[in-house]
Amino acid sequence: MNRGEMQRKKPAMWRMIICFLLVFTVAFAEKVCPSCGTVNRDDAKFCKKCGARLPEPETRPSLPALRVEVNVVGSSVTVTSTPSNAVVFIDDVEQGRTPLVLDNLSPGRHLVEVRYPGYRSYSSSFNITARLATLVVTSDPVGAEIWVDGVYKGKTTEAGLVVSRVPFGQRSILARFPDYEDATKLVEVKEAGPIGVLVKMGKGRGFLSVATRPSGAEVLANGRKIGVSDLVVGLAPDRYILSILKPGYVDWLGYADVRIGETTYVREALQRLPRRQVPLLIAGAGFLLSGVGAGLMAERNYQLYQAAESKEAALNYRRETQKWDLFRNIGAGVGALGIGAYFVIKW
Repeated sequence: MNRGEMQRKKPAMWRMIICFLLVFTVAFAEKVCPSCGTVNRDDAKFCKKCGARLPEPETRPSLPALRVEVNVVGSSVTVTSTPSNAVVFIDDVEQGRTPLVLDNLSPGRHLVEVRYPGYRSYSSSFNITARLATLVVTSDPVGAEIWVDGVYKGKTTEAGLVVSRVPFGQRSILARFPDYEDATKLVEVKEAGPIGVLVKMGKGRGFLSVATRPSGAEVLANGRKIGVSDLVVGLAPDRYILSILKPGYVDWLGYADVRIGETTYVREALQRLPRRQVPLLIAGAGFLLSGVGAGLMAERNYQLYQAAESKEAALNYRRETQKWDLFRNIGAGVGALGIGAYFVIKW
């Protein structure tokens, strides 16, 4: 082989060497976990030791790195970055921009990714350890059944019901007891405890709904006024004697059984009382006045009768006096009867 041929083959040989090195580098490239420093394969997406998400291969090595700090204190997570105002994703859900404080994350491992235009994205993970507390639940009355966040825990005693391993945060406590209303209490659990919780329960109630036609009637239960129809009122469970009263209508009396948590309905069309007859009053007054007038005429003729100068004149005056006395008695009697009837009939 002469020198010319050797010079022609040198570039081809160098090209083969460079290609081999590139293939070797890609085949055996490695990723270093940013959380624990463990070396992983280049095609790995998560660290084989701690499970953190590994950074993707840098397609633009010229982009600067985004400096991010993730601090976990209890259940609170603080994410800061340089530069700030970077978008933060927790478990692939956007949560806001740095600096960012999160207090509502559940216990366990979470993936965090921080993005900022012109910078390489930051990816990592963090753990939130579940913080548990102990509650001592007492109730009034004693012996109530207790649910915490919908899970039955038992019945209270004089010393209280101990509920352990309750996660931090807002917890809902439900108490139930026969013939009492259910009581719910929200408790913010911020310390390990034990934390005392008292749940007071009100006596069980039912509801009474009364509607009348016409409305506006006074409603009494066991003699006590409870309102004006139409109404809905809460009452202790019992059988009640109901009275519905409205001027101009017949009083209604009946019974209503009120049960816990139920609504008892009473629907009544009230019966109107007979109306007072005004013409009866007018007629009675007219007859009474006519009786008074007839009495005056009788008294006048009687005076003339006493002063009559002849027997014939005296007889005439006497007949006139008797006639007007009759008219007086009829008018007064009929008038008094009409007026009395008006007041005897209430309406």
